[in-house]
Amino acid sequence: MSRRWRKLVAPLILVLAAAGLVVVMRWSAQERSHLTILEGSLRDVLAPAERGITLVVSKGMGLLAAIKDYGRLQAENQALKQQVADLKAATVQMEEYRQENSRLRALLNYKTTYQQAFDFVVAPVIARNPNNWYHTLILGLGSRDGLQKDQVVVTSQGVVGRIIAVTPRTAEVLLILDREGAIGGMIQANRTPGIVEGSPDYRGYLQMVHVPRDAQIMPNQVVITSGLGGVFPRGLLLGTVIKTLPEPDGLTQRAIIAPAVDFDRLEEVLVITRIKGGINDAVSGVTGAGAGGTGPGSNPATGP
Repeated sequence: MSRRWRKLVAPLILVLAAAGLVVVMRWSAQERSHLTILEGSLRDVLAPAERGITLVVSKGMGLLAAIKDYGRLQAENQALKQQVADLKAATVQMEEYRQENSRLRALLNYKTTYQQAFDFVVAPVIARNPNNWYHTLILGLGSRDGLQKDQVVVTSQGVVGRIIAVTPRTAEVLLILDREGAIGGMIQANRTPGIVEGSPDYRGYLQMVHVPRDAQIMPNQVVITSGLGGVFPRGLLLGTVIKTLPEPDGLTQRAIIAPAVDFDRLEEVLVITRIKGGINDAVSGVTGAGAGGTGPGSNPATGP
């Protein structure tokens, strides 16, 4: 073979291969029920590679879609977190409204029951000194609202105390738990009188002192204001007797009393701004000891 023909062999082989490939492609493009051995072999050889390429392309497309959605999902997640926080805050606020409504409804019922006896003003409790918890509290109303010194403060549960100082916008209340806030009281059942004051032995409780030794005082008896002293009208609920203790002089005894008012949970109170007809000492809604809570101190019912 001459040198000239050897140079033409390679291009000729390429042309024949291309022509063969075109023929194969045209033939393969036609619908046929059977493949040739060569086509089947090639398809079997290339199948794993095709699956791999398909898998890589699919994963790649999924990754690109995930990257594309990441920002949107992050924004949606942040928005959902904010919605959850808003819902929690709204739930807390709704619970506050519910409890406030319940407290105000109780005060309104009390006010309606005794509207022929007294004029009332509802006042919020705005401050209490943690170091003076059972002595005084501050109301959010003052002289501009008609409050005056020595006006009596109550809740639907019973007596809270009396106003000892006022400013145009606030009033300070001395609680009956303070020994300086002693008032006249009596056992409702047998009219036994005595002085009711804060107990020095049982924190958060009251005691009735100067009670004759032979007075018939029993646990669960109701104690009300006697009206003596000129500040507290008669018939307001003070609490219930827990037990009695003899005094050292041997002539008198004292009664330990669970206050009717829960002094740990005072948020709104009623101030008696005017005494009209007063009330009989028929105390409603009293079923036994601790009608308004038993206070935070040691329980005198379990003591000596």
